[in-house]
Amino acid sequence: MNLRQFDLNLLVALDVLLTERNVTRAGERLYLSQPAMSGILARLRHAFHDELLVRVGRNLELTALAAELAGPVHDTVRQIEDLLNLRRPFAPESARWQFRIAASDYVVFLLGAGLLASLTEHAPGISVRLSALEPPPGERLAAGEIDFVVLPAQLEPSLPSVPLFEDSWVCAVWSGHSHTRDRFTLDEYLALPHLSFRPAGPDNGSVAETYLAEGGGERRIVASTESFATAPFLLRGTRLVMLVPRRLGVRLERAADIRLVEPPLEIPPLREKLVWSPRFTASAPHAWLRDRLVEVAKSI
Repeated sequence: MNLRQFDLNLLVALDVLLTERNVTRAGERLYLSQPAMSGILARLRHAFHDELLVRVGRNLELTALAAELAGPVHDTVRQIEDLLNLRRPFAPESARWQFRIAASDYVVFLLGAGLLASLTEHAPGISVRLSALEPPPGERLAAGEIDFVVLPAQLEPSLPSVPLFEDSWVCAVWSGHSHTRDRFTLDEYLALPHLSFRPAGPDNGSVAETYLAEGGGERRIVASTESFATAPFLLRGTRLVMLVPRRLGVRLERAADIRLVEPPLEIPPLREKLVWSPRFTASAPHAWLRDRLVEVAKSI
């Protein structure tokens, strides 16, 4: 393909199409009608001699070529945007930008509303796409699939990061549980059936789960879930006990009909950090959003 014969504006559309995998949503992001976006997709298909997006069932999926293009195209578009804004101060109040953030539902539960409120007030043209925390986060950052990921502090130590917040651990049981004291003894705790948090991927569990597995005694785990935020709702009417981050437990105590009980062991705290690709450390838009997330984290 001859670069002089290619309309570079199509790269922006291609980036959005490969990200959204939906013509209508891509058009909405670019403020174009669905027919106009379909016309652009047709031009891109002709330019690359490939369908790029093919229908599989009710969804559009990337072709093999499109999957290879997605990361490099996204990086190229961001690099061009950064180049054009190199000497121009970033103006969040007038900027149009979308950031993609991967985080656990627990982190989204704590930070999501505050972040959206800040963006609505200070940067109405900036949007965020919050996605599940899927492994491997470092590779997803490198491939340009996401802009930021929020992780426990001990993960991805080689990537640039900034601390967000710290949380302690507490046991959660149904409000009608037979244990009525404020703290468990170790024997009481181990005698109960347990609901466990197990994230997607090869990890064994949360910081607390790993700590207990290594030296806290043998527990009888009868169920596990990949969701921190919904797990407390599963305790109702059972004898189950589970470990939850304290900030989450306090917020869900009434809604999930649970009671918080102090654990029998001192468990290392949960420390969450914001991680990004080193390619974007000097990017003004990225730096601006990093500062917003740090501010929101201070307020929780």
